[in-house]
Amino acid sequence: MADRSNRSILANATANVLRLVGSGIVVLAVPPFLVRVLSRDAYSAWSLLMQWVLWVGFLDFGLQIAVARFVAHADELNQTEERDAVTSTAFALLSIACGVALGLIALLAWQFPHVFSKMPVHLRQEGRVALLVMGGSFALGLPAAVFPAVFIGLQRNNIPAALSIGHKTVTAVLVIAAAIKHYGLGIMAAAVALSNVGFYIASWLAWRRWASGVRIRFSAIRKQCARRIAAYSSALTVWNGAMLLISGIDLSVVGIFDYRATAAYAVAATLTNVVAQTQGAIFAAFLPASAVLSARGDNGKLGAMLLSSTRYGCATLLLMGLPLLIGGNLILNIWVGPEYAAQGTAILQVLVVANIIRLISLPYSTLLLGTGQQHKVILSPIAEGITNLIASVAGAYLLGAIGVAIGTLIGSFVNVGFHFVYNMPRTSSIAIDRPLLVKDGFLRPFGCAIPLGLIMLLHFLVPQLSLAVLVPLAGAATLMTLFLLWNYGLFSAERTRLQSALRIA
Repeated sequence: MADRSNRSILANATANVLRLVGSGIVVLAVPPFLVRVLSRDAYSAWSLLMQWVLWVGFLDFGLQIAVARFVAHADELNQTEERDAVTSTAFALLSIACGVALGLIALLAWQFPHVFSKMPVHLRQEGRVALLVMGGSFALGLPAAVFPAVFIGLQRNNIPAALSIGHKTVTAVLVIAAAIKHYGLGIMAAAVALSNVGFYIASWLAWRRWASGVRIRFSAIRKQCARRIAAYSSALTVWNGAMLLISGIDLSVVGIFDYRATAAYAVAATLTNVVAQTQGAIFAAFLPASAVLSARGDNGKLGAMLLSSTRYGCATLLLMGLPLLIGGNLILNIWVGPEYAAQGTAILQVLVVANIIRLISLPYSTLLLGTGQQHKVILSPIAEGITNLIASVAGAYLLGAIGVAIGTLIGSFVNVGFHFVYNMPRTSSIAIDRPLLVKDGFLRPFGCAIPLGLIMLLHFLVPQLSLAVLVPLAGAATLMTLFLLWNYGLFSAERTRLQSALRIA
């Protein structure tokens, strides 16, 4: 049973990572085209628009996560009627959220030209139209979020992963084509909207083809189920609101206080978002698995899962983040050009450090969602969100764009501190040994990254070091880090299980 569970987690995590790899390639492929085709002001406006329309996603109020969790729980207990009630009720609730989102988009479009007063006038007017078109398409897709959530709950992540890759690829091709033709922000937004509609239709067809046993029908809607979903999602709504303050308004703050730096901040944030989304995709696979263990009341295995997943999470964060810290300027130069690299490197480095710190607690947050204990720890996202907002606004006023990144860094320390001091003692359904978690969950993988850390320190102390010297040293340090992670970062039993799971996969 344990081996099957481990293989399921590995398969779903692999599917999520493949989805992110495909989507990440697409996301990383778009900016080099846009920064060379659009003016700096136009690219800034487009980046702000993309952040604003993504706010619509927060209006699912955590229902997609709730569906995945309750479907996994009900499926483990063979409660098919309960499973259908969850999906049907969530679909109805998300349909209501769709109406709310459309109203919000109209309000944001009305205020868009007034918020970004430093934006050129013609772009403000184009931005208003683009926001209505693109934002409206995201709002209409809220009910369709149920379909991928069902597959995640059934631990068939490969299906939404394939759909997501196709969606991102089509969106990128259409947007780049519109930009190259100089059609303007309105047509670029229409391209995004067209791709979104195609994705919603494809998700519905996939559900009809591979998950029609999970039925969505009006007669299955239950008030009791709505209350249970609302109770579960209430804390998620707080979490989502906090996330909006942490990573959903940073670019807007830059656009208000330091508009000329908006484009540089946007490209730096794109790279750090890839790190964050990759980490999120990996650990999303633990949500249904932890829901199953919660249904069995197995607190000990949940504690063991937290320890091992935290260690793996720290290792992947370091492997993704340290190269960006060491070679950030070179990467930005190649990717978007020297003008953006000159302004964006310092921002990138601060954001990478901030994301490494705050994401080391992602496995714990995921297990909280899987065990339904997120309501016990809502103070930490509130504290981080408020801290981040205040620090970012103050930083933007005093230092410009780099101050917003520093605000994110300050908030990340608050997040981790709250988890260890306040949250973990309150989550009794997960057997947590905090000293052991620090020793084997954090210090062990961070110790393995010392070779890359030394190269980073050398790079900062001797910035004029030539690439002919830096590249071989970084390569050797990477190999040493990988060697340490495999031989010291993993326990012997974990290496054996991982090798077995990879052979079977």
